[in-house]
Amino acid sequence: CHVAMPTTKLSSDTFYRRTLPPTCVAFNSPQGKHQFTSALQHKGLKSFFALMEQFTTQSEPAFCGISSLVMVLNSLAIDPRQVWKGPWRWYHEDMLNCCMALEEVKKMGITLNIFSCLARCQGLQVEIHFAQDCTLESFREAVNRSCIETGDDENRDDINPLLVVSYNRKVLQQTGIGHFSPIAAFDQVSDQILILDTARFKYGAHWVPLPLLFDAMLPVDPDTKKSRGYALLSYKQESDDIQGLHTSILVKSTATDNSIRQNYKHFLEAKKVEGCKEVKWEDVRQYWSEGGKNTSFVWKTLEPQIMPVDEQACEAVDAVLSLVRALIPNSSSNKISLEDDEYKCRKSSNRVISLAFDEAICIIYLASLSPDLCREHIFTVGDSFIADDETKAQLLMEAELVREAIKTSDEMEEALQEVKKNQSNNCDCD
Repeated sequence: CHVAMPTTKLSSDTFYRRTLPPTCVAFNSPQGKHQFTSALQHKGLKSFFALMEQFTTQSEPAFCGISSLVMVLNSLAIDPRQVWKGPWRWYHEDMLNCCMALEEVKKMGITLNIFSCLARCQGLQVEIHFAQDCTLESFREAVNRSCIETGDDENRDDINPLLVVSYNRKVLQQTGIGHFSPIAAFDQVSDQILILDTARFKYGAHWVPLPLLFDAMLPVDPDTKKSRGYALLSYKQESDDIQGLHTSILVKSTATDNSIRQNYKHFLEAKKVEGCKEVKWEDVRQYWSEGGKNTSFVWKTLEPQIMPVDEQACEAVDAVLSLVRALIPNSSSNKISLEDDEYKCRKSSNRVISLAFDEAICIIYLASLSPDLCREHIFTVGDSFIADDETKAQLLMEAELVREAIKTSDEMEEALQEVKKNQSNNCDCD
């Protein structure tokens, strides 16, 4: 027999999905299937299958950038070297809690520069392009690089680079404003590209004209005063380029209080105004110990990583730490009591890397130098210490990631202030 279910009156301010506007073609529609077949015939699915395997729905209305990055990381088969659940290591949105606090991301979303910072923290090579500085043809070239198979691609699994776009939905006649999503396919015949929309509760995957999507990246983002744009993301297991190395293995920039990094950035800028071309070790040490009184202050901007699970990675951590210790000036010892200077958080876990105060200061000091001097410092001392090139390059990357977080601190703080005044421009709340 049929039992009638009770009727629940729904609030008028809730939604169950949205209808795609005429500017878009639903992926599962007859026309969408036809365009997919055409893309297949013309080798426009280079990125499709890897991304489709990892197609996910963002878990928060403002997580489109975070979710797009998670899709890319899992599509590129990158080991996060930390546990998701049970015994499984797998990227999840909650793991990307660096550069900017997730609680803040939930309120306002992220900008293209912050997206780049997050990606680089995971070891990705990132090319970001603001639409205002590009042409339609340069965007088309990026789409071709990401989506079109060439003769070199046929016999290998390399899907680099993957393409993520940041655009204004209103230009596509969709509801909402700022949005991120990956591009999975390109049909050259119709000149349309396939967006795997991470807000699947709102719009399913759909095709849009390539020129129209470029137009959607051009409007200025009120949070940054720049246009939106796109990012090409690649991962290489072995590379001399610091952007192509593994993710950071020692530290990550904590995101609980971005103003702390912003204040330090202003401190460095003030030093330059005073005529100091490069900041000195003791200046950095005094700043992050609050004049020698507080060795715990440094942990408000740095957090040691969890110790890797495999033996080879553990050996790499030990090698980089040994190089860090070799870089600490002897003159700094015992000027500050180190009785309680090790990172003490997460006492319930014995897997957190044990990092001392001066070791953390050394990483921040390297990040505070110009990139050329940082490299020279690491490689000169590294040669005398007999550290191998991979160890030196890894430490160079650790410093670069901290430098990136310091560099973008003003933008993040300005965006936070902007969202306090206005509704987020990077959130699918309507």
